[in-house]
Amino acid sequence: MLDTPDEAETAFYSAFEALDLASMGEIWHDEKRTRCIHPGGDLLEGYGAVMESWRAILGGAQPPVIRVRLLDRLRNEDIAIHLVEERIGPSGDAAKLTRVLATNGYLRTPGGWRLFMHHASLPLVGGEQRRRPERPASPSLH
Repeated sequence: MLDTPDEAETAFYSAFEALDLASMGEIWHDEKRTRCIHPGGDLLEGYGAVMESWRAILGGAQPPVIRVRLLDRLRNEDIAIHLVEERIGPSGDAAKLTRVLATNGYLRTPGGWRLFMHHASLPLVGGEQRRRPERPASPSLH
């Protein structure tokens, strides 16, 4: 049982590093509301579509090295959201690791905390680091 969102996150990245589809399937919440967006990919909706994507990613791949750094978190009794920086590559050489920013959503279920949302994207390359925009004086849609 995954008793905390942190345990669920550790289990997720351990399954990813080990290319362990069975463990990956146990970490994800088995529901229609499950969502995943891989870097450069489209929105995947539902447990079946999400697990099929992980089957394709993990099948035949070489085990990656993954370093995860928590950037921010938000949690209430039933939902936790983690913003993380992933460094992923074929070896532990920091220069060969690709930087990915991800948002992971965890849901408390009767069986423990489960991942219900993962959105990963590659940051802009070659440009200046963007500063956070100032908050607008009035509400906007985007």
